[in-house]
Amino acid sequence: MSSLAALREGYERFDPRAYLHNNYLPPRADFSSEEFVVPWKLRCLAETFASGEIQGRTLIDVGSGPTIYQLLSACDHFEEIVATDYLAVNREELGRWVRGDPGTFDWTPFIRHVCKIEGRG
Repeated sequence: MSSLAALREGYERFDPRAYLHNNYLPPRADFSSEEFVVPWKLRCLAETFASGEIQGRTLIDVGSGPTIYQLLSACDHFEEIVATDYLAVNREELGRWVRGDPGTFDWTPFIRHVCKIEGRG
């Protein structure tokens, strides 16, 4: 099997829900300390966008995966945010979240943490 075929096969088996549960729930997404990975990432993104150096009309996030955390602090700095991904399963997962379908990943702790970092209620 060629490396390209192996790569394609791996992508075709990707499970966005398993990925989200493995990487974006505790212990990795532990908001009890700013030293944990997820709060640190959110703080870095908030500081980057707050600097004002990155802003504009449209932000295109290439390779969003099934996640939105990387876009939260960008909302006040862009009129439009476009999330893209190669995998249909990732786009479908994001679509379910946008529609508020039952059983979708709960981004509420991430949104609350970003609001806290940015001094919002």
